[in-house]
Amino acid sequence: MSGSESGVRAAKHDFSPTYDQPWPHAYYKAHLALDYMICDRTRPVFENIIARLRRQRPHRPLKIVDIGASYGLNAALLRTPLTLDDLYAAYTLADGPLASQRLEDHQAFFTRQKLREDLEIVGLDPSGQALRYARDVGLIGTAIAANLETEQLSLEDREALRDADLIISTGCVGYATAQTFQRVYEATAATRPWVASFAMHPFGYGEIAAMLAEFGLVTIESAHLRQRQRWFSTEHERASILALMAEQGMDDRLERTTGYIYAAFHLSTPREDGA
Repeated sequence: MSGSESGVRAAKHDFSPTYDQPWPHAYYKAHLALDYMICDRTRPVFENIIARLRRQRPHRPLKIVDIGASYGLNAALLRTPLTLDDLYAAYTLADGPLASQRLEDHQAFFTRQKLREDLEIVGLDPSGQALRYARDVGLIGTAIAANLETEQLSLEDREALRDADLIISTGCVGYATAQTFQRVYEATAATRPWVASFAMHPFGYGEIAAMLAEFGLVTIESAHLRQRQRWFSTEHERASILALMAEQGMDDRLERTTGYIYAAFHLSTPREDGA
């Protein structure tokens, strides 16, 4: 990561105090306060990719690795009919069905959603408590609590990643670098998974794309699929991000006119898939 990107990482709003708690209520309240919406916006993109992969790989449930899975937000949106607004209401309203700290209530709620069985989701995140919650309520099947910026995958974790069909991320790029993606892809390369990532501005994707190219993947950025991530949290954060975007020659018109930070979409596919 460049020095300027490191500076923006320091200036970015810090959600980390909400990420490693036994319950996700603080996480959802903090994200709602900044109108965090990227996962809702990315859902139809991922669903389209899943449908395309399903036609190519119809023989078993698709295995999806969610890098930065936290409390299983992506899994909840991909495996249930719920919207992000539904989840915000369920977790943050005083009378919401997930307002309690009773595991039985949360398990029953997601059981009622009739979770899709054709998707097998592996959650990867440094936050062990968040992943434990996502696994205990049934959103993800396997939890890998590891910081792959500093740790190697264990043999058990590598086995859990084996046979993956799709790797996704919706905001971890910048915290997770090419190091993390390389360790995940090395463990999954035998089944040639696609990689679909939304990288929040101003973090670049070049190093990750270059690493994936070594495995024979071609990466495209689809400008028309750029999506809103969340509000700027402070004027300092806004100024820092806009300064770096200008330095990198990135189009910052949306950030300047809407007050939202956006994320760029990158899809990496094996050359033989021609996608």
